[in-house]
Amino acid sequence: MASLKRLIKSCFKPVMNLCLAVATRRIRKELASRNSERGRGDFRWFTPEEAAVAEALGRIIVPSDDETPGFDEVGVLDPPAIVALDKLVASSPHRQEFYSRGLLSFDLWALKERKCKFSALPKEDQTRFFSAALEICDDWPRTPSLFRKLWHRFRTIRQTREGKFYSAQLCGQIRSDCIQVFYTSRVSWTWLEYDGPPMDKGYPGLVERR
Repeated sequence: MASLKRLIKSCFKPVMNLCLAVATRRIRKELASRNSERGRGDFRWFTPEEAAVAEALGRIIVPSDDETPGFDEVGVLDPPAIVALDKLVASSPHRQEFYSRGLLSFDLWALKERKCKFSALPKEDQTRFFSAALEICDDWPRTPSLFRKLWHRFRTIRQTREGKFYSAQLCGQIRSDCIQVFYTSRVSWTWLEYDGPPMDKGYPGLVERR
């Protein structure tokens, strides 16, 4: 059985790697262009196209209504939430890999299905795309068998070509980051009637507060 698994891997792996390289060719080309533009505009790391997608996703993840503040209201007392999110990504190479491919993929997905960028979609369509990406992420096998792994690999190639795979990869990270941005803002503290972290400036000594 072990020898059969090795044989299957040796036969299929080169083919699947080639297919994946073809599927990601457009993404790699577009990312090279975007990477050359980073730091030239209003953001430390986001390009304007990425910021538009990230902001739209932030409004889905942390929505607001007449009684509850959300992603958009962070800027009432602090810099806008998208600025805080940009700062968070700029300081984390690990996040940058997820965001660069994921934000671009949301645009490619929207262009393929709706012929427009993600940020130009109606809010209900943006929410549908995000929910579909979450479902893809949740459906990934955790401890798959060999044949389940092979099927997952083939499906990954198709999802990458459609713009879905990297979008799904981003979901967990951007959801966590947007929630962090909101709940560390003064708007959320005010809404929760929280005075902020104690001793936020620390103590220069054992008694005297800074």
